[in-house]
Amino acid sequence: MVCIGLGMGAVVWWADVNWRQQQRLSLLQTEAERSGLEIMSSTLNGNLMGSITLLGLIDSDIKQDATNGLLSVNANISAKLAAVGSSFDADGVFVVGSDGIVKTSWDRNNSPSTGVNVQFRPYFRMALQGKTNVYAAVSLARGDRAIYFTAPVFAEQAKSTSGVGALVARTSLDRVDALLKNRFDTALLLSPQGVVFASNRDEWIGRLAGEITPQRVKAIRDLRQFGALFDNSDPQPLPVSATQGVQTMAGVPYAVAVAKVNWNDTAGDWSLLVLEDLSQSMPWKFTAARASLAAILVGLLGWMLLHLFKGRYAQTQASDKLQAFAQTQESQLRYRTQMATAFVHLQQSDDMQTLCQNFLQEAHQLFGALQGVVYVRPSETSQHLQLMASYACGDTVPPELAVGEGLLGQVAAEQRSRVITTAEGGIWTIRSGLGSAAPGAIVMVPIVHHTTLLGAVEIAILGTPDSFAHENFAELTRLLAMNLQILARARHTQQILADTASARQASAELLGFQQTLIDTIPYPLFYKGPDARFIGFNRAYEEAFNVQREALIGKTVLELEYLPLEDRKAYQAEDEATIASGGVVRRTMKIPLADGKLHTTLYYVAGFRKADGSPGGLVGTVVDLDTLGGGNTP
Repeated sequence: MVCIGLGMGAVVWWADVNWRQQQRLSLLQTEAERSGLEIMSSTLNGNLMGSITLLGLIDSDIKQDATNGLLSVNANISAKLAAVGSSFDADGVFVVGSDGIVKTSWDRNNSPSTGVNVQFRPYFRMALQGKTNVYAAVSLARGDRAIYFTAPVFAEQAKSTSGVGALVARTSLDRVDALLKNRFDTALLLSPQGVVFASNRDEWIGRLAGEITPQRVKAIRDLRQFGALFDNSDPQPLPVSATQGVQTMAGVPYAVAVAKVNWNDTAGDWSLLVLEDLSQSMPWKFTAARASLAAILVGLLGWMLLHLFKGRYAQTQASDKLQAFAQTQESQLRYRTQMATAFVHLQQSDDMQTLCQNFLQEAHQLFGALQGVVYVRPSETSQHLQLMASYACGDTVPPELAVGEGLLGQVAAEQRSRVITTAEGGIWTIRSGLGSAAPGAIVMVPIVHHTTLLGAVEIAILGTPDSFAHENFAELTRLLAMNLQILARARHTQQILADTASARQASAELLGFQQTLIDTIPYPLFYKGPDARFIGFNRAYEEAFNVQREALIGKTVLELEYLPLEDRKAYQAEDEATIASGGVVRRTMKIPLADGKLHTTLYYVAGFRKADGSPGGLVGTVVDLDTLGGGNTP
């Protein structure tokens, strides 16, 4: 969590520094563009340029002077040039003829330029094209840096846009230097060729931006725009790129802004390049405070999330345990309900063979038995067991088995169950029309009623049974033993009824035994005939709903007044559908019990069929989940 907090602090530090740098860069760019406009307004759009432009348009003497092939001696022209120069603090003003020769000139320091050929200067060529322009260069006469303000001289009464000469005013670079001084950390005025022509850092004047190549230096020298500045040595490189952005110089971050200065130079626009030392304008303490705060907040948030996840994990664990408990309860209830259905199914068997065949069918449905046999002892004194029923075994099953013979005979002799897990390549094989497979386990259980051996059961299943499934199979075998005993008693009773008049008493005892057996089931249980009328209940059902079985037997659910009418209609329709399809209905629902309260119950109903396949009725159970701790079962 500490590492995450430190990482977030670093990210915030970087983002804050980057954001503040971009803010400073944006402000610097705005200031640079404002200064660039100020330079243009004070030069190209200034009063000096306006004065010489007007003279070039209307003054006939100057027009005559520009078209005169000879040098002028007109004192009137010299007076006009002196007046312009004095009024606007120019160092010199001169008229250039169409041949590029200075015809008349005025100079503040009495160093006139008359007779000088300036035909090679770009400002002269721009004037002949009829365009005003500002040109910065090193003066040929004095060697200092100067600015040349140039306006075209048009012919008298001519409608052409081309000039016949030029009127030029030369000033020093003082006004530009003043604009750059004390306004920025570093400010540079770059020519279109990338030469630093003016700067508030004198040591950078004459440096060259970008890559310096011999061809580039030769081209700059051939211009003669910068005098002898590069005659004796090559220019030094500018330590920053002439592009906008954040750059590092000597390990210090600088914001660099670039603004264009349009002087109508034939070589292109000039550039104002300004730099700001971000280490001075952006104190680190504010960024450090934000980064520290972010790291602390992320650490606290992470700590809270960690505890939240731990709490949710604990809740998930508890929910999983509760769900597992509910599933276990549901599984056990399903088994018990199916056992109750199986009991009714077994109870309806008319003879031992049908009973044993039904037992194997129930074992297949409940436990997935794919093969099975049931051997029954014909009498208590017999030492042999007779095959009574088989399931998916073919014709190879022995019809008789001696007690103590083989594994199953040993199980019968010891009256002790065995579960044998079969190894791969074992001797058992489960066959079907689609192929064969080795079973996962063989389950052998003796059929015992009290201490009397009645027979033995063997089934083969694909998986290995757990303890719960094994116990339920043993319970199903006990039900088989009870019904075998019942059938044996019934057969004996029938023999007695054929010879004596006590048949009714024996039948009543049999029914009483069966009802007692049902009453031993702890959950409310009921069963109905094919007409959806109640056949019987157990004692748990009477206690749960505070009813008497005599008052309900023979009735349908529509006649149960302790249930709401709409519920009774729904139950009746559901019962009829379940009996007809032999299906199963299972759901969790609220049911009012004898205490007058609504209880969360698991309602389970299963239809069964008679031996001939016709609908036999249904068996149902109602389990109070509240008493089991499963009231939250989903």
